[in-house]
Amino acid sequence: MWFKNLYLYKLQQAFPLTAEALHEQLAARPFIGCLKDQRESSGWVAPLGRPSESLVHAANGYIWLTMAHQERMLPSSVVKEELDERVSEIQERESRKLSSREKKDMREQIEFELLPQAFTRTRQLDAWIDPHEQWLVVNTSSASQAERLTALLRKCIDTLPIAAPETSNSPTFLMTHWLTEGVLPPKFELGEECELRSQGDDQSVAVFKKHELLTDEVKSNLATGKLVSKLMLTWDERISFVLTDNLQLKRLKFLDVFDEQLNEQDPQSYAESKDIEFTLMTGEVSRLLADLMACFNPPKAA
Repeated sequence: MWFKNLYLYKLQQAFPLTAEALHEQLAARPFIGCLKDQRESSGWVAPLGRPSESLVHAANGYIWLTMAHQERMLPSSVVKEELDERVSEIQERESRKLSSREKKDMREQIEFELLPQAFTRTRQLDAWIDPHEQWLVVNTSSASQAERLTALLRKCIDTLPIAAPETSNSPTFLMTHWLTEGVLPPKFELGEECELRSQGDDQSVAVFKKHELLTDEVKSNLATGKLVSKLMLTWDERISFVLTDNLQLKRLKFLDVFDEQLNEQDPQSYAESKDIEFTLMTGEVSRLLADLMACFNPPKAA
């Protein structure tokens, strides 16, 4: 269950619910698959899988929740093909062109007829809440998916004041400084990937992958005024990730040290195995986030 991406929100007030109370609130919107006339459906499922009845899992103060989202796959090409056939038939029969309004109504009718026959696709999206440090972390790189989960959570608990993490130092300018100077804060090391963007009208982009970053080629792009929009980093020789200019973490990779820690465990069930992974992951990522946010919000001089 290792998160591959961290879409970060900060809770703007103390989270008001215990894990038990949150389960009761989420139970009002359990996941139910799409009805015949539904395009999509979202709801909550048990993070530990079907044997579990709890819609949350709590460990070491962190609360894990999982949203399932199902959508019917009705390709626009299928709708267009049927629409073209019907329009052609009517125009030939009645010797007239159909108006845009008639075509729109016909398209809606076709979609209504075909929707129950469409295949469905179901995806799950994990998140965790850290009430102590007031984090809400979603396992996605997509803003729309993160917003779908937070919107559903808000419907269940009535209010969810959240915002992107605040920084006193711009991620773009600080990442650019790190790459330009080749000096990073303690525990952080450069990876082998970056994206540089110009700030002028041309909006040119330079992408380096599997590439030594402290080279003349990279420096020459920085010298033209390009700024870092993405930068691969390694934290404490434990987690590698790509940091973006909007302070999201993508493509997390938990390094070999975690395999060693997991091998020391002896879970007796699937649920116990997932609990161990969740506990280990949240503890380490919380330390990473604390160190990362300290870079962007250094303590003010007395």
